[in-house]
Amino acid sequence: MLTLYRLENGALTRQGPGADCLADDLWIDMLAPTKEEETAVEATLGVEIPTREEMREIESSAQLYKEGDALVMTVRVLTRQAPLGPALADATFILTPHHLVTVRYVDTTPFRTFTARVDQGTAPPTDPEAIMLGVLSAIVARVADVLEEVKEGLDTLSRSVFSQEDGQRPSIIDADLQTALKRIGRSGDLASRVRESLHSLARTVSFLKAAEKATPIAPETKLALNTLNGDIQSLLDYNLYLAQTTQFLLDSTLGLINIQQNAIIKIFSVAAVIFLPPTLIASIYGMNFKHMPELDLVFGYPGALCLMVFSAILPYWYFRRRGWL
Repeated sequence: MLTLYRLENGALTRQGPGADCLADDLWIDMLAPTKEEETAVEATLGVEIPTREEMREIESSAQLYKEGDALVMTVRVLTRQAPLGPALADATFILTPHHLVTVRYVDTTPFRTFTARVDQGTAPPTDPEAIMLGVLSAIVARVADVLEEVKEGLDTLSRSVFSQEDGQRPSIIDADLQTALKRIGRSGDLASRVRESLHSLARTVSFLKAAEKATPIAPETKLALNTLNGDIQSLLDYNLYLAQTTQFLLDSTLGLINIQQNAIIKIFSVAAVIFLPPTLIASIYGMNFKHMPELDLVFGYPGALCLMVFSAILPYWYFRRRGWL
């Protein structure tokens, strides 16, 4: 589907889907385009539209290159529309002196946010570079929101794992550390995908800055590029901090699981020690030798039972006194 944006009365205006008069449109947004739509755009602009397979290639030469007077850049955009959780969707920007073409196959949140601002008249870009910087800024803003969610999730998880409030924290054996591990894994996976998206954005901004050195650009565009680059670098640093926090929580949770397993083994060991003396006494009096004086006593049987109970209570009391239980 093609969505066309044209400059009318100094404002960017949506023209609706279609492939007519493409040369007059400032921004051509291609969402899951058909072969006919790709052919129409290529014929109008003289630029080859990369296929979906080409957009997925990971080498820099396939993501960032120049074709004639057009700059072709592919970035990874975080999306949560995937059935298996967060994923990265490819979005290609084709920047020419008079047009911007965006090619994507997933309708991600940053594009919806930016197009909504354009439709409401709150997005003032009036040239292809400004439009592209606006979309990239929306992607960076979305990444920042996701990192804030990851930080809040890790803070909540940290409080639940390390809480020391009396009467509120369950025993180590009862703690649901398996769920904590799953939450840590999801946070780490999300942070890694965010890091990949940020690296692709950083490469794109560097490629733009290098390309713009050959041609003079407006001061506001240069300022926007520098601001965007600064935001990306700060988010990369913050993402590194979250990665370290995630690793710390992972190590701590695995350590707690080890303590939990040791505590369970300790209980079984103590139980075996407690029942060992009664078992010994029962074994002695179960040998049925003829000359065992206790067997002839009237109170021999209840006495043996009491001795077994006492021999079990005594180690239990000792372990409790030493704080081992």
